Amino acid sequence: MHQGKVFAACATILLVAGLVSSCGSGHELHSLSITPSTADAKNFPNGAVQFTAMGSYGSGQPVVANTLWWSFTPWTIPPPSHAPTPPTPPTFSITAEGVATCFGVGTFTLWATAPANQNEPVSQMTQHTAQVSATAQLTCP
Repeated sequence: MHQGKVFAACATILLVAGLVSSCGSGHELHSLSITPSTADAKNFPNGAVQFTAMGSYGSGQPVVANTLWWSFTPWTIPPPSHAPTPPTPPTFSITAEGVATCFGVGTFTLWATAPANQNEPVSQMTQHTAQVSATAQLTCP
């Protein structure tokens, strides 16, 4: 009889611990960083700079953030095509894969934004979506 109560108590504790550990924290993006944080295009082949966004989820393990939106400005609502609209005149372009190419001269800020919930696609983001952003600097010669 006593063993049954101990087993039931242990099973309950394990169940509650499992539910608590799986409640969003492992799927929620806590931070985002961009590598390199600063880059001078003249130091890269053909002036094309590959930026990579790293995210940290509830587990604490950093992972490459694949679901994100690269842009010239802070994210608000992506255009229907989900492609960033370049400033006028264009100063640089950036692909969905994070490759930046210069068109102008100067130092510019680029943004990477991802939904806090890793299961939410970027195409479904709205101004009410919990999100995490990071910036990097690109110098164009």
